[in-house]
Amino acid sequence: MANIYSPYISVMPRVLCADQQEKSVTIHLRQKHVRKMLDQVEQIRVFHMYSPVSEWRKWIINAEPINFRRNDENHDLTLFFTTPKEGEYSICLGKLDENGTFVELATFQVYALKEDLFRLMPYKGDFHMHSNCSDGKEEPEYVAATNRKTGYDFMALTDHRLYAPSLVAKKAMEDFGCDMLVCPGEEVHLPRNPVHIINFGGKGSVNKIAQDNEEKYFADVQEYEKNLPENIDEITRFQVAASEWAFDKIRECDGISMFCHPFWRPWHHNYIGEDVIDLLLERARFDVLEVIGGFYRPDVECNMLSVARWQEEQAKGRQIPVAGISDSHGCDGDLTGWYYTIIFAEELNFNSLAAGIRDNRSVAVHLIPGTYPTVVGPFRLVKFVYFLLREVYPNHDELCRIEGDIMRRALADEEKDAVSQIASRKGAVQRYMEQCWGKAPYPGA
Repeated sequence: MANIYSPYISVMPRVLCADQQEKSVTIHLRQKHVRKMLDQVEQIRVFHMYSPVSEWRKWIINAEPINFRRNDENHDLTLFFTTPKEGEYSICLGKLDENGTFVELATFQVYALKEDLFRLMPYKGDFHMHSNCSDGKEEPEYVAATNRKTGYDFMALTDHRLYAPSLVAKKAMEDFGCDMLVCPGEEVHLPRNPVHIINFGGKGSVNKIAQDNEEKYFADVQEYEKNLPENIDEITRFQVAASEWAFDKIRECDGISMFCHPFWRPWHHNYIGEDVIDLLLERARFDVLEVIGGFYRPDVECNMLSVARWQEEQAKGRQIPVAGISDSHGCDGDLTGWYYTIIFAEELNFNSLAAGIRDNRSVAVHLIPGTYPTVVGPFRLVKFVYFLLREVYPNHDELCRIEGDIMRRALADEEKDAVSQIASRKGAVQRYMEQCWGKAPYPGA
């Protein structure tokens, strides 16, 4: 649930390092009408969300007051405290009543991360979608601009059997000077293999490799079949072998391979057989599993089956990275923004994102409008992402939305100075995120 004071007060930094060093956090007044509340503050208490408790609902009054300093000129408050454990911390501002009892005025949240995760940044994006170059509705440039408007740091256009449209989207964002990373991509569809596979970020087209020499493709798949158990039927054997051929070809192109929507059910039948799903998951030759995909509301069951199956594989000890994607075929309709991936990486470039996926540092987000988010992935990351969705991403997404709107107006010939406008906003999203991490100056610092 969003904090009611978020539009009027900023808390910086929001993300801290979990250690014994004293931190300073600023409660910064953004709008004058809440100054009276800040001026009433007499005590501030901070406690870890999961700290031990001696009595039910006594955690606020049992917490020790911390030191803070008031800036008489701008009414900001600077707090001093430690965050020794990883996790969410509550900052309770309050006053004392006539009996000396602490009375809560407002509460804000910050999050502490151990060094290994604190040094990374979360990057939000989608890498399964389509343009009108295949069966989507809009041009690649428009799809890219809409992805920025949606709040994404990265994307890949993945048209059916087509690699070139992704390069068009990439060039369009580069021409605008937009900070969103656009990676090449395609949806791979191989002869006699119905399994849908994404080539995310590969330096070449795997579809083209198969199309240019189909005879060699079939011969290669026959060799792959020799590595499969003998007691499986011919159809399953071929489809698993062909899929693993594609996974390896994507890897040779320095890309990330994704096994798509395993429980998609078109026309009263799952699009692939259960034996194919079982073997692909058991052997796990792909890089990432689409556990959250672009299904409409009545088809949410397909995603929940994927999630449950992924959890079962986790219980078996198989660490399979996850992704959430829209698979949108019209970015102004439903699906766009409903499902996406957050990757924890060192930098916003493809190699860092790929390393984040392969190191199991991604989560899938399922957020249909009017509902609350479902986040799937490693538990440590899931806890943190729920904090980000509440406390950090609303402002991040608004900054992205402004840029996306500028570019969409330019594509409609309604904005003549889009390049200069985007240039004036260069680095704004990254700067905001660095401010949240205390790695860049922020208001009130």
